[in-house]
Amino acid sequence: METLKKIINADDFGISPGVNKAVITAFEQGCLNSASIMMNVAYTDEAIKYARDNPALMTGIHLNISNQKNQKPLSDPRHIPLLVDKGGNLKHGFVVLFLLSLFKTKELKKQAEIEMHQQIEAAQNLGINIAHLDSHRHVHMIPALFTVVKKLQEEYKIPRIRIVNENAFKTFFNIWNPRCFFNGGAIKYGILKTFYYLNRTKSDTYFYSIVYTTRLFGRNVSRIRVPKKYKAIEIGIHPSCIAEDKKVNSPAFSDYLLYSDDRQKEFETIANKELLNKISY
Repeated sequence: METLKKIINADDFGISPGVNKAVITAFEQGCLNSASIMMNVAYTDEAIKYARDNPALMTGIHLNISNQKNQKPLSDPRHIPLLVDKGGNLKHGFVVLFLLSLFKTKELKKQAEIEMHQQIEAAQNLGINIAHLDSHRHVHMIPALFTVVKKLQEEYKIPRIRIVNENAFKTFFNIWNPRCFFNGGAIKYGILKTFYYLNRTKSDTYFYSIVYTTRLFGRNVSRIRVPKKYKAIEIGIHPSCIAEDKKVNSPAFSDYLLYSDDRQKEFETIANKELLNKISY
């Protein structure tokens, strides 16, 4: 049987001291082997330095064009007026970006490409060998934005785009945890899987994270089974050492849900080297 490649990826690298510490610790002591850096957040510099000094950590870009507490773009706000408010902060969440993709498609694609281009260029100029592209809140799966990301992947010769292709039946059959119906995981899955079909792009990497989003610990990871047609699995985790972030006590951290106990539990999960052995076909 062909060996299944296992990618344990931490999103939000660079967003806070707690997330950075969780990523670094889990990479050095646990089973984490991949991370997605946010290029326009407060602690990006630390994440970039670590990724550059540790090339064994597969590093991607967590493209970020959605709003959060006073979140700034990298590009000149005058060039992306559709995406920013009067203060130059990114202003839209997933739903509004989707609506803009329907009613202002051309403008959204043009301005999103400007900002995403800046984030990719910034990472490359700082010495990052980009292994993959994904996005904050999975906005790259919105069909109009997916075409932009696909174009950038080809332009920069980046090996992989995260494709949200989780098989809900496989997840439910092996795990069955009704919490997904109360924390939004089932709804998020339905939306993103619809976009998967519309985008008509397949991947040989199975992405697991959506149904039990931000709750990847306990049986939600110990019972993962991958459909046999895939060569690899990426498990998308959002870890943090929340005690580190509480020391900073930033309002922005609360907006990113960085004080959630679930982030701490996800960190403890990927700090366990036995996780990889539990994943199978």
